[in-house]
Amino acid sequence: MRGLEVMKLGVIWRIGDGRNIKMWSDPWIPRGILRRPITPRRGNVLTNVADLIDPVTGSWDVELVRDIFWEEDAEIILALSVHEGRDNFLAWHYDDHGLFSVKSASKIYRDDLLRKKDKGSAQGQAH
Repeated sequence: MRGLEVMKLGVIWRIGDGRNIKMWSDPWIPRGILRRPITPRRGNVLTNVADLIDPVTGSWDVELVRDIFWEEDAEIILALSVHEGRDNFLAWHYDDHGLFSVKSASKIYRDDLLRKKDKGSAQGQAH
């Protein structure tokens, strides 16, 4: 079961048409371990990445992206390519070509264990 958890820690959605990628919860922004927006949702009703794509041009709706997201998120999103008419696909976030390797999975697993250990130590010190 731990193998599946490691895989979930390392995958990222690559944008095709943006449909079926949940913009607030799915990993699709190529940044560190989180890979989701750091911008708070604050009642925003848009749910899918496709909602951020202009249906006429097939590219990002720049004004909408800048209105919804903090600058840190907006810059990363607007730098991503959109491939209208193509399916989204999962890739391995920790490789430039999106390819899985046992070495990178081991590193992810080790980093996750250390993060959990550090988090546990910090909570123990707070009590």
